Amino acid sequence: MVYAVAGAGVLAGTGWWPMAALVAASSGLVLKAAWFDPWRSVGVLLDVGVITAVACSWPASLY
Repeated sequence: MVYAVAGAGVLAGTGWWPMAALVAASSGLVLKAAWFDPWRSVGVLLDVGVITAVACSWPASLY
């Protein structure tokens, strides 16, 4: 749900969407760690990718 909010923030051009993306990715990592399953490893990679992209301000066209 928070990923949808972050996506809506990107589409609307707001400045709060990176925080929403970080909350979504970090909560996703916590939940995946709490209920670990090898099938969720792709989701872990995607969450880490979102955190890395926001931390590096990538892509610059969105900022």
